[in-house]
Amino acid sequence: MGKAQHDRVALSLPLSISHAGALGRSVSLAQLIATWANASPEKHVRTRLDTEDCDNIERFSSRLHGLAAAYFADRITGADGQANLRRTLLKAATSRICAMSERRYENTAKGRLTELIFLHGATRQFHSAAYLREPTPWDVMDPQRHGELVVSPREMNALVRQALQAHQLPKADFARIAPLLDRRDVPLGTLLHEAFRNTAEHAYLNLGGRVPYRGLRCILIAVRSVNPQELHPGALVSTEHPELESYCAGLRGLAKQGFRRLVHFLELSVLDTGPGFAATIANRAKEGMKDGMEDTELVTWCFDEHVSSKRGPNSGLGLGRVLHHVNELDGFLRIRTSSTEVAFTSRLRALDTNMAPHVVGGLPEVIGTALTMAVPLRA
Repeated sequence: MGKAQHDRVALSLPLSISHAGALGRSVSLAQLIATWANASPEKHVRTRLDTEDCDNIERFSSRLHGLAAAYFADRITGADGQANLRRTLLKAATSRICAMSERRYENTAKGRLTELIFLHGATRQFHSAAYLREPTPWDVMDPQRHGELVVSPREMNALVRQALQAHQLPKADFARIAPLLDRRDVPLGTLLHEAFRNTAEHAYLNLGGRVPYRGLRCILIAVRSVNPQELHPGALVSTEHPELESYCAGLRGLAKQGFRRLVHFLELSVLDTGPGFAATIANRAKEGMKDGMEDTELVTWCFDEHVSSKRGPNSGLGLGRVLHHVNELDGFLRIRTSSTEVAFTSRLRALDTNMAPHVVGGLPEVIGTALTMAVPLRA
């Protein structure tokens, strides 16, 4: 392969993404990496890593985008452009994967961020953090059985609490979050349970019903502190949003209530690199459900009808429940799938007072589904 062709397929990644990772951007970057790897004949990632810099190698492998790169790429080069660092990065991530399995979140958290990553084909790929037991290959092939192995809403809420305690948050910050976890009706962990369980069908299986060679799922739990000037619609979604500026303005007002002049969020994100929510619905459409509809039409119809892309007695409950409770918490929800982005804030309502997400199509095609729920934390 000539150098020009080689450079054309290479993907350059930063060592860190700082605040750009907030509010779903880190899972979206991992989704981009998986999409690029799915379409590239040679999966080469370029970084600025120094092969002798163990600290930066450890730091890069501990982030979702770094681990996703090491997992999906065939070759990762550092600043010298020569040595293949893929094995080194995967080895550096091993202890962290084991810590997830053993629920040692203090060895998983990085600052105020915990990422629980499930890699198809890896050792302990379905670790105990989110599953009742290790699913068998037959469980993976049957989305209904796979979904039933996800821990209960109560246990998922406990997982969120344990992960946040491992962050060693200041007491004031944890005091903002505790009421959300202690709610009697729907604790915050229930939303994470709904999002994770209801993506089972399109998490691993391709549209032909087979498990691909490589697949990734992730649960991200983070406390984000965002500068008010950085909180604008362009930081949250890809295109113009009719009500998002009003929502952001309201959140910027929260910064005036605290002495640090920052807007605080609790972020819960779920990522999978399967076919994706929209593609799965479209595949079902071929069976006569809604033939001939575009991605945006399918997704809008799905929300309007409170149905879902999965089969079984619980189909249609997940998205409706998530939307309802995100609205109750004055939260923000973003879903990126196929060529479509869904955004929802508590300011968005249909004329009949039902919740109506804002759906935009025509975006660059991606595989998988990235779903982010962000709840503002009051002072």
